[in-house]
Amino acid sequence: MKQDLAYDKELHESPQKSMRSGFFWIGIASVLSQILAACTMFIVMLFVSKSEMGIATLAIAFINIFEALNSLGTNKALLQDNDLTPAETQSVFWFSSFFGLAVFIVAIPLSFPVAWFYELDALIPLFIVAMLKLPVVCVAAVPLQLINRRLEYKKISLTNMVTSLVCNILKIVLAAYGAGAWSLVIGETLFGFGTLIGAFGFSKFKPQLHFRLHECKRFIQYGYKACAAGLLTQFNKNLHYLIVGKFLGEGVLGIYRIAYELAMTPSMAMYDVVNKSSFPIFARLKEKRSELSQLFLWNQGNIGLFAAIPTAFILFGAADIFELMTNPEWVAATPVIPFVLTLSFLKALLQTYPDLFQACGKPEYPLITLSLEAILIGGLCSLALWIAPPAQSLQAMVSTWIGVLAILTIVYRSFAKHFIDALLVHILSNLRHGLGVLAFTSLISVPLWLYRDLLPYKQWSHIILQFLISGVCLLIYTKFVMKVSIRDLLGKKKKPADDTKQS
Repeated sequence: MKQDLAYDKELHESPQKSMRSGFFWIGIASVLSQILAACTMFIVMLFVSKSEMGIATLAIAFINIFEALNSLGTNKALLQDNDLTPAETQSVFWFSSFFGLAVFIVAIPLSFPVAWFYELDALIPLFIVAMLKLPVVCVAAVPLQLINRRLEYKKISLTNMVTSLVCNILKIVLAAYGAGAWSLVIGETLFGFGTLIGAFGFSKFKPQLHFRLHECKRFIQYGYKACAAGLLTQFNKNLHYLIVGKFLGEGVLGIYRIAYELAMTPSMAMYDVVNKSSFPIFARLKEKRSELSQLFLWNQGNIGLFAAIPTAFILFGAADIFELMTNPEWVAATPVIPFVLTLSFLKALLQTYPDLFQACGKPEYPLITLSLEAILIGGLCSLALWIAPPAQSLQAMVSTWIGVLAILTIVYRSFAKHFIDALLVHILSNLRHGLGVLAFTSLISVPLWLYRDLLPYKQWSHIILQFLISGVCLLIYTKFVMKVSIRDLLGKKKKPADDTKQS
């Protein structure tokens, strides 16, 4: 019988080819999902107020934090462990499923103190419905990781794209019928059910009545550390929402969320690509320092390039996008965009490090860096909001966050030396093409920006022209500077001629 690749210890193709495949398929799903989410958000903005957006943001921020408890990290342990057996898979599945249900039951009473802290009673039912997502994703965790272990990126991509499409259409329909904050919360919760259907459908995993706690022991020992790191990651990713909501209120939070999600589109799109395609391959190469070092550098270069591609378009097109909204209050999001774009690029580059540490068997390293990040963000960003003038408070907070990431870069590099031989100068060298594309596109875009008032249908025509300029600049840069084609970037190579047909 042919061995199930989910339980195979070895890679049967080059690491670069495997990761390129992950970048391509998961990248397509992630980018399309982010574009779809952004378009959906702008349509929803036509029907909801900034206060409703702010309340929904708080409810979703809390579920994102709790979702990091997914299966107590045993799903990460399954992906990292090279000695997994089918019996252990069954035991971990039942552990994950019951753990998710237990956390959901325990979390329900927390909705009351949360609502009291923000003085928003409407948060209570929104919080409870949002929390329904957690037990669902815990059930889906094991079959989803079996797909990941087989490196079946097409299946992961299809699951994400279909689920995103259905949930975002539902958000629009609910918002159009006046559901307000509920449209966003329900759509987010149902994403978990879509993931569950895709995970079982593609993995062909069949739960059996088999559970042995001792078979879960080593996965729990690794998993709770990875879970703590994931919890801190999600806490850090959503802490700014909680701080803005407390200091500036749900109305300003609604405006800030729109600016943040648009500007963070490159980073959020890259996060799924990096996490799902890099981690399983890093884990297979953790004992091969030289190969891992080369792969890490290659990975960083690709992240920098693909994160830079949409950045110029968002930088020059955001103002026109917000001006097209029928509700003029959303225009206030425009000044924050350049600051969050800088933050986005830095976050895209740094997100590889926690996966490297966990894949190499050191989940405690991300705990240290993420704890430091939480302390610095919580303290310094709150201070920035408190002392900055109201008109510049959001810019001051994001600028402070950028400074925090600069400090964390030094810490990440010191830990990375235990696993890879990648000097900072090598990483910066690999980023030159990403920064080059951004600089070249910006240089060409500035004249159009300065004279866009002369264009007919100013907003629409400028957005379309900016999109075309971004694409053309990418083609020119890759062809004449990188001396490759877009086809080469995606790893598509022409098949050699078949010599056997020659006489």
